[in-house]
Amino acid sequence: MPILDQSNGADFENAKNGATARCIFCDREILLFDGKLPDKNFYDAFVAAQKEAANFDCQIIERPQNYLAAKLARRPDSLSQPSNPSQGQNAAAPSGLANTFGGSGARFVTLREFCYKNPEQAKAALRAKGILFWRDTYRHCPKCGAAFENDKAETALVCPACSFKLYPRIEPCVIVLISRGDEVLLVKNKRTTRDFFSCVAGFMELGESAVEAVRREVKEEVGLEITNIKAVGSQSWPFPDQLMLAFTADWQSGDLVLQEEEIEKKTVKIMRPKKEKEITKEYHILEEVQDIEGEVLIQ
Repeated sequence: MPILDQSNGADFENAKNGATARCIFCDREILLFDGKLPDKNFYDAFVAAQKEAANFDCQIIERPQNYLAAKLARRPDSLSQPSNPSQGQNAAAPSGLANTFGGSGARFVTLREFCYKNPEQAKAALRAKGILFWRDTYRHCPKCGAAFENDKAETALVCPACSFKLYPRIEPCVIVLISRGDEVLLVKNKRTTRDFFSCVAGFMELGESAVEAVRREVKEEVGLEITNIKAVGSQSWPFPDQLMLAFTADWQSGDLVLQEEEIEKKTVKIMRPKKEKEITKEYHILEEVQDIEGEVLIQ
């Protein structure tokens, strides 16, 4: 059975002992201990503490990938203060956790930051995050409503009532860095609350190719015609289940006309980067194209 959870009893417990990577997630963050993924002792102690604090959601192990992953119901306010389950959303990890680990060395970081700094471990972490979200989202069969079970032969969920099978969902997206000579175009999405500028990006639609999606998204969001479209890489982006396809393109013609439903008014930057960016490294695509520094020519 590729995916095991606690309903599998002794099989799950035996598989846990052989895990080669252990991940603990809360929303878009992953827990590190001394800057690394937890070892067996820390993982087991931390999960036990969160169960005691009524802050534990689920955990799985997937084979042959052999990662062990747990999902918390909420982010602990502290790793060093006693908890009381009656505190609800403010409950923290039990004091026993601090006593064991000194209340230091354990911290949550964004999954993006972790993958950027630890590319060799990124694949397991990204897959674990995506699988956990998929299972949490699809708990019941969409055809008959029965509770899903783990498929015995594949990474899939199967309905015991009608045999409907559901595989992990992947939604392809495109992201494109638009250049005009030595200048690049960045925009701020309306849903972004912080001062964060990015490349034009969006989901692919049924019936279109990736290049067609790039042209459509650019035309819709900023009103430009582009040329010289080149694919430069791809990476998993499980927020919740995207596959990001990265492109570069040249500004061919047109004036900036912002799609007000998507792009915040007066938040377009045309910049001249300080140095040429290399955006073909796996797991670095989004970080590289969204972290461009340089002279702001238009804002």
